[in-house]
Formats: sequence, structure tokens, C-alpha cells
Amino acid sequence: MNFNKKLFSLLLDRARGERSWRRFAIDADISYVQMRKLALMQQENPPRLKLLKKIASVAAGDVTVDDLLFCTGTSFEHDDTKLPLSSSSRKQGELFYEKFLSLSKGQRKEIIDFIDFLSGR
Repeated sequence: MNFNKKLFSLLLDRARGERSWRRFAIDADISYVQMRKLALMQQENPPRLKLLKKIASVAAGDVTVDDLLFCTGTSFEHDDTKLPLSSSSRKQGELFYEKFLSLSKGQRKEIIDFIDFLSGR
């Protein structure tokens, strides 16, 4: 799995919360230039674990170091056990699909790309 710069950028924006990028970089004790490169998807290589931990330590929006690691292409061991879908899960799926259909074509493509990325985990 490769470094997904788009997803990483979206998570960074969520982690930033209401702060400016400069304030977020200061809070995380990393350079503003590097923070902006990551946010603008201009860094080709994924950030190292040390930097991810700094970002996660001051992140808003429940963004964790595991979320950030996932975007860098780090694989995680997980249980592939399939659980049966409950009726409430099916209802949530139907509501999600209705919302999905109400999006613009570009927004739907972005969601499909994101799902493809997640399914490649």
C-alpha cells in the first residue's frame, strides 16, 4: 500500500480543528513548511512515526496516530472474521446510499476512490 496523500491531507485538516496551520504546526512542534507540504499534498514520501506521534498528540477531531499511520501505507494485522449484518447496520447502509446518491458526480468519485483505498488495506 502506498502513501495516500489525499487522505492524509484530509485527516490533517480534521486534526487541525479550528487552529490555523501555523498554530497547529507550533502546537505539534514541527516546522510550518513541512506541515503545509503535507497539507497541500506536496510531500512525496510519508512522514516518519516520530512526526506522526507529534501531530496525533495535539490533534483535534479524534484523529489518532493509527489513523495517520494507515494513510502512510503501514499495514496492520487485523481479524478478517466476518460478522452478520444486523438490521440496524442494513438501515445505516441504506441511509448512506441515499446520501451517496445525493452527492455530485465528483463527490461520489472521491468516495469511491476512498473505498477502493480502504479495501486495499
